Amino acid sequence: MRGSLLAGLLVLPMLVHGQAMSARDALRYRTETDPHAFITDLRRQLDQHAASLSEPVVRERLWLMGTAAVNVNDEAALTEATVRLDDLARENSDPAAAADAGFLRSRQMIASGEGDGVSEELQAVARVQGTTDPVMLGRMRYTLCDAYAMSEELNKAVPLCRRSIDTYRSQHDLWGEGNAENDLGIVYTNLGRFDDAIKVYLSARRHFAEIGAQEMVVLVGDNLSQAYRQTGRVREALPLSQASLKQEMKAGRLSDAFGSRMDIALDYQAMGRRRHALDLMNGIIRDARVAHIHGLLPDLLRQRSDLEAKMGKLRQALDDMREVASDLDVRNAAVLRSDEAALEARYATREKELQILSLKRENQLKDLQLQAARAEAARRDETRRREALGSRLIKIVAAGGALVALLLFLLLRAQRRYAIELRAQVQRDPLTGIENRRAFQQRAEALLAMPAPPALQAHVLLVIDVDHFKQVNDLGGHPQGDLVLTIVTGCLCRVTGETGHVARIGGEEFVVLCPRLGAEAGMRLAETLRAEMAELPLPAEAKVPRITISVGVAVFDGRRCHDLVSWMRAADQALYEAKAHGRNRVVASALVS
Repeated sequence: MRGSLLAGLLVLPMLVHGQAMSARDALRYRTETDPHAFITDLRRQLDQHAASLSEPVVRERLWLMGTAAVNVNDEAALTEATVRLDDLARENSDPAAAADAGFLRSRQMIASGEGDGVSEELQAVARVQGTTDPVMLGRMRYTLCDAYAMSEELNKAVPLCRRSIDTYRSQHDLWGEGNAENDLGIVYTNLGRFDDAIKVYLSARRHFAEIGAQEMVVLVGDNLSQAYRQTGRVREALPLSQASLKQEMKAGRLSDAFGSRMDIALDYQAMGRRRHALDLMNGIIRDARVAHIHGLLPDLLRQRSDLEAKMGKLRQALDDMREVASDLDVRNAAVLRSDEAALEARYATREKELQILSLKRENQLKDLQLQAARAEAARRDETRRREALGSRLIKIVAAGGALVALLLFLLLRAQRRYAIELRAQVQRDPLTGIENRRAFQQRAEALLAMPAPPALQAHVLLVIDVDHFKQVNDLGGHPQGDLVLTIVTGCLCRVTGETGHVARIGGEEFVVLCPRLGAEAGMRLAETLRAEMAELPLPAEAKVPRITISVGVAVFDGRRCHDLVSWMRAADQALYEAKAHGRNRVVASALVS
């Protein structure tokens, strides 16, 4: 009863325009139209009633608080929502709460231009990939579409946005469908597909109008104005942008208001009032800097540079484009892109795992069909023998049943082989053929689940990084880099032998898991690996005279290193110290030394 009271208190102001908006839509509507007051209401109600609410209800309220905080750039409220979601995830072992926190951090990173928001989004998606909960399924697909759209990775965004629309449509969720259509319209606009953008924007406005969300109709109208402007319908575009700006300023949605102000400036530019447009752009950029909304600056500076060039202010135009280039260089640093690629690979791997599960279910079904076919063949054979019908007819029908059974058996065997091949792909590194990060984690967790050995026979973990590997790629290209990685893998496997298990966990980083080896033997093995690698002959096409490695060593002691995460952290810290002190050396964690 108290949970129902909380929902009523939050929703009551949102029964607007004479239409009975659903409770869920009303809450989502307030994140857009009344975010500041909504955050205050949610904080107060959660503080007073959280103990009486179920965990899913608390998680949903925190998601709404974070969404409203992102809309108005309220860092304090956003931090509170994400911290409380992380606590909820730990206390209840709830991956959905952890995913919601990641989705919110991703949106804020992308909006502010700080950090790699797409990588954060992919990590959050990985936590709930394969979920059957309709709310989480829709949210996961929409936020993934939104992240790529906001990051201007447009070709990746299009299929994700379409899938999000289909998901919400299947759930009869008009709000979600309108939101996803709005995102797809933004992507189409940025791709120059303005007629397609107009269609989905109009569809989004219809869906929001159906549920009485008139202010969302206005919000989408601002995006529609951009497509109208690009197709020469400027007189229709300007009032849409002005209406949206008025609404956004009233709601305190600062980031959205900057977008509407830029649209108005562009409308005036299209009307030939360039000086007025430039004055507006100068004010927008100044206010964005003051508000620290750096994620919008590249687009704002590009638009101002284009306007300055058309007005003959070439020096100012060049300065703006140089600032854009500098900002994008920082945001697209190589290390962030490599992290994102690794996460995308993990996302694809999880999709393959789900495919394996689907194949297993199909195999079970075909197994049952095979058993039914065999039983039916036996029953028919017995019936025909009892009735003593024509032997020729009996043979033909029996042969047909046997043929069907044989075909089903062959199909089942082929699918089982395919499933085995897919499983091997998930567990093996495609370049070197050794175990990958996933296989290593499974092997290590299985080892740690066993009774702990005596201290002298403790498990040892070696984390290895190839020194200055970037030079190999720079000098010889990626084919030569791949060649060197296979040579390094061969050396590690040869020297390690039966002592441990070698795995490649990413890029030029390897691990060696040594069960019951003991600290002293582990250090000897690490030093042997380092020395062998330094003397390893390399072919001329590698373009480098030799390869060295840095090694971090950690012993699983059950105290400081009490699980796989803490064990890996200790080994990584030792590896960091080895690289910080000149590379080509072995450093043990404090537990070993």
